[in-house]
Amino acid sequence: MTMFVELLPALLWIIAAVLAVNIIGLTVIRGHVLTPRSKRPPVFPVSWNMVMLHVVSFVMAIVPFPVYALTADQMDIDVREFYEMNAFIAAIIIIVLVMLEILVMYVQAHNAMETEMDRQLGLAVHHDKPTEK
Repeated sequence: MTMFVELLPALLWIIAAVLAVNIIGLTVIRGHVLTPRSKRPPVFPVSWNMVMLHVVSFVMAIVPFPVYALTADQMDIDVREFYEMNAFIAAIIIIVLVMLEILVMYVQAHNAMETEMDRQLGLAVHHDKPTEK
């Protein structure tokens, strides 16, 4: 049981990091974030499922730290020193990942707005064309 308690904060942090990287990857793919506008296919807005997954990711990013605080007294001194030595770096990494999620979701939403703008302008151009006789 002690080994499980010692590994729990690290496992939760790894799950949070993997979840964040997957959200970033899916958003980059679905939002065509790296594709130039001239070659970009139509982009759909960020789905509510992805927004809710981001909220879950944010919660999962926070969870390992209080779990460590609650279980630290049951851990071996070497394990506690390892966690305390790496906590700041782990926090920075997970914060950067969560912020990148927000950034790529913003870019996807911007690309979706451009897609909708192009669609509306295309409709307007077709309506304003003079009829040829």
